[in-house]
Amino acid sequence: MENRLGIISDTHGHEEAWTDALRQWGPIDGVLHAGDVLSDVSTGLEEMIRTAPFPVVISRGNCDRPEHESMIGRPIMAPYATVWWNSLLILVGHGAPFQPLRALALQCGADLVVYGHTHVSSIVREQKTIFLNPGSASLPKGRDPASAAFLDGRGIRIFTLEDGVTLHEELW
Repeated sequence: MENRLGIISDTHGHEEAWTDALRQWGPIDGVLHAGDVLSDVSTGLEEMIRTAPFPVVISRGNCDRPEHESMIGRPIMAPYATVWWNSLLILVGHGAPFQPLRALALQCGADLVVYGHTHVSSIVREQKTIFLNPGSASLPKGRDPASAAFLDGRGIRIFTLEDGVTLHEELW
């Protein structure tokens, strides 16, 4: 056990985004995917996720279709997934729309919310909850390049997929 989770969103079928994230994550215990996993065209990402040697928890994005679940061979939770990790309650949702996800997180006292949809990376604290958007692994918007994140015992780090440069970091 590495005590480290990979965080990714909005891969949209880009297998190279998954490969780059795996390379940057190094040894991990699992992945939280905040949705929009595949595209309309089969790319090989389905097989990569299906055969991953660790758990992959996925929240359904607005572009994820029911047949994608059988293609990747893992459940796609809708609209949210919850994970208990390192004594932290993590809520995973795509974030479209964001306000219901935010309200639920604050109501249930989530320590961390992982979401995507905007294709822009960010880390924001509100009360005791951290809202983490790792950005898009395949189709970034704004000034940031393609990105993903990881959690470890120190905190959260969002990094570029190309070279691992830290974009945002938040300590617990």
